[in-house]
Amino acid sequence: MGCAGGRHRASGLTELLARELRARGRQVDIEHLHVHLPRVLKAAATNTGVNA
Repeated sequence: MGCAGGRHRASGLTELLARELRARGRQVDIEHLHVHLPRVLKAAATNTGVNA
């Protein structure tokens, strides 16, 4: 799974998926490749009244 947008959703989903697979008796190894990088937050979108 890849993480796009810098919000680390893929990391969270990976952990949840691994937890479920382990509960079903599977062996799961996870490697977070960019865990050392800072989390990037984007400013909330403002309502300009224009529909895109």
